[in-house]
Amino acid sequence: MYVAIKYKKNKTSILIPMRSINDGKTRLSNLLSPESRAKLIKLLLTQLLEKLKTLKVEFPLIFSDILVITPCDEVEKICNAFDIIILKEQNLNGLNSALRKGLSWSLENFYDSSLIIPGDIIDPNSEDIKKILEIGKNSPESMIICPSSDFGTNALFLTLPTKINLQFGPNSFFEHQKEATKRSIETIIAPLDSLKDDLDTGKDLKMLKTKKPSFFKTI
Repeated sequence: MYVAIKYKKNKTSILIPMRSINDGKTRLSNLLSPESRAKLIKLLLTQLLEKLKTLKVEFPLIFSDILVITPCDEVEKICNAFDIIILKEQNLNGLNSALRKGLSWSLENFYDSSLIIPGDIIDPNSEDIKKILEIGKNSPESMIICPSSDFGTNALFLTLPTKINLQFGPNSFFEHQKEATKRSIETIIAPLDSLKDDLDTGKDLKMLKTKKPSFFKTI
């Protein structure tokens, strides 16, 4: 139950959940060594943070802060190179639990909206991230969702406080829409090309090799 508090207008947090690097991308274990998987995870996160940093410089009012929710010391080291807030959580019970922590932190710190985005998007561009932020700010009564290519959720904009119970997992694109309908919240679908692909499968790995060949020079 969230209490009514005074929010600051146009104060948006970007939430990036990151599990331990050593536990990530196990579906690629037959294709990549643990060391190679860890390197790719670090490269993808760094790429996203660089895009967000550029966006913040070019459009300083587009969002306020980036919050990374993680139990991982290595992720924390990467974030320390950027202007990033770290929510260090050791006892998280899955992705939705981590993100609920991030939303609660945002509420407690007077943000009026949050954009959830994963740290493993293959080729994000700043313009698409800007688009979903602008749609959200112009539609404060709606939930804005960007589907992934396999019908997951690769970006989710929520006005705070939210009645939405997060549904990240298989087919979350549909599950989030069901949740919004149940809560009488309008859904706006934002199919943004650069945000639809993340790294999970062998097919995704082939795409990453095509789009980011430089990532594989040291792997």
